[in-house]
Amino acid sequence: MPASFTASLPPEVPFPEPSPHSPAPESTSVPIPLVYETTELDKMSLQAYAAIHLRVPDSGIDWLDRMIRRSRELDQHSPAK
Repeated sequence: MPASFTASLPPEVPFPEPSPHSPAPESTSVPIPLVYETTELDKMSLQAYAAIHLRVPDSGIDWLDRMIRRSRELDQHSPAK
């Protein structure tokens, strides 16, 4: 990729504020923040990135396309929410 390429990372989603009527959470562990590996994103082709995020098995990478197909199959067989 060109040296001038800058990765545009999605913003982190804040945790919702607890309702005053909701019970206190049982766990006191600190949430783990999402970390986006910018070096890995720089190495990924735009075609692979688009295939992952659009869930279209057309990345040109056989194992990745199989994973996307499998994920879509699992979604079709999962119970409705």
